[in-house]
Amino acid sequence: MMASAIRHLSFYPFVQPLARNRIRFRLDAADGDLETCSVVWWKRTDTEACTSVRMTCTGADGQYAQWSGEVMLPAEIHYIKYIFCITGHCGETAYYGPNGLMPERDKCGCFERLQVNETDVLQVPEWSRGCIYYQIFPERFSRRGDRAQFDDWHAMPTRENYLGGNLAGILDRLPYLSELGIECIYLNPVFLGDFNHKYATTDYFRVDPLFGTEADLAALVDVAHGRHIRVILDGVFNHTGIHFMPFQDLMEKGAGSRYRNWFYPKAYPVRVDPACYECVGDYPYMPRLNGANPEVREYIEKVLLYWLEKVHIDGWRFDVADELDRHAVTGWREAVKQRFPEALLLAETWGDASGLLGPDGFDSAMNYLFRDAAADFFACGTLSAMEMAVRLNRLLMRYPPEITLGMYNLLGSHDTARFLTEAGGVQWKLRLAMAFQMCFPGAPAIYYGDEVGMTGGNDPLCRAGMNWDSPDTELYEWQRQWIETRKAHPALRRGDCRVSAADRETLVLRRMSAEDRLLVIFNIGAVPKKLDFAETAGSVDVRPHSVEIISF
Repeated sequence: MMASAIRHLSFYPFVQPLARNRIRFRLDAADGDLETCSVVWWKRTDTEACTSVRMTCTGADGQYAQWSGEVMLPAEIHYIKYIFCITGHCGETAYYGPNGLMPERDKCGCFERLQVNETDVLQVPEWSRGCIYYQIFPERFSRRGDRAQFDDWHAMPTRENYLGGNLAGILDRLPYLSELGIECIYLNPVFLGDFNHKYATTDYFRVDPLFGTEADLAALVDVAHGRHIRVILDGVFNHTGIHFMPFQDLMEKGAGSRYRNWFYPKAYPVRVDPACYECVGDYPYMPRLNGANPEVREYIEKVLLYWLEKVHIDGWRFDVADELDRHAVTGWREAVKQRFPEALLLAETWGDASGLLGPDGFDSAMNYLFRDAAADFFACGTLSAMEMAVRLNRLLMRYPPEITLGMYNLLGSHDTARFLTEAGGVQWKLRLAMAFQMCFPGAPAIYYGDEVGMTGGNDPLCRAGMNWDSPDTELYEWQRQWIETRKAHPALRRGDCRVSAADRETLVLRRMSAEDRLLVIFNIGAVPKKLDFAETAGSVDVRPHSVEIISF
């Protein structure tokens, strides 16, 4: 056995409490190295009464394998010790504990779990697992009323122009979203702020008048709920705009401002200059908030609770969550979950979100790792199916299954080029990516307009006015039908997943639940494939540039 590849740490996510009387244990090893693995545990006060629980291989990526097993007691788990008993393919048995892999049990030491507290248990909102999102950039989705003061709806999007989209316009389009099958709307910032994107907030307690009023937002949420569509808002809490009142006070009074410690000033007098204060991305119009300041934490907590209470939103997306003070995040989570346990806390990050998620962090994250893989395989063709399978299996092993099922799986956003543009305008690539998104574990997220074939390069070109006049109705129907397919199969929404490759151009997902078992086969090649699978009675024909879904 490859001892150097075996790993277990005695804390989350290797030890994941599922309830006060139930824990999931995880051990990593080299892929294909172990024949069996068991967790052996006993009460600290009763070393003779050991219980062995067989673990199963729940994931593998060609390099590492992940083994998982659950321990359940009739009462709360406390003061238990445990080790792992491992058998290799040649029949050799060894024991793994904090002292490493040992041939004799009494030499490997033992791990220990003293208590399981209620707050140790990961609580992800049930509704978010497998949920289908739709992201709306409010200024560019739909407009109602006399908007003559704005640019033409079809104008080239820039970082300066305004097209006049508003909340009332979004409300008018809820039937469209219902027909498509959307279950949750994610709105980019709607609060008073600078620029058309509103990420430079001026007042967190006021809806921007360009979008409407608080009553308009409440009406949108209420009608959406009536259509079984949830709504989450964008919370920009890492930074503000320069017209935010406390920052204005800092600029006016300098070191004498009572809000000096709300920010990170570097030099006085404070001018609109990144040399004078820390700002997000060194962008001078967005000064960073000091989340370590208790006053700032309390202020943001009030914002979070205000909109949950006043207009009954269903959660928050946290902008640049990986730059936020972690202790502040833990406090905000506690405040929100105490009163709104089903409110979703979604983090923005462009990389591995492991350090942001968990019982003291966020419920979910924007899964840009998923997007990168989908773009590389379907849009750009830079990955073979074998390489794609490795990347996806590694992604499935990255987070606990409860989190994986709620990860925000996007193909594009307001911060990326449109997927169809990245695919060089080749529509079958987008179609296969849409189907893949609906068949992979997680919560698929549609960026407004992708479903009707909108194109555009990176920001700001990806932020054009929604194409209501000449949508690609065939592409829309393809998207709608795959959403319908996802909803019809529990295996696609909640089932286990294994990813493999039949050849360099053919990717295979095996989705399995108690209710159904599916093979989903993607052929990105230009020739038809005749494939044999152990699960099927005969050959499966897959056309070029197509996807097949088969029950077994």
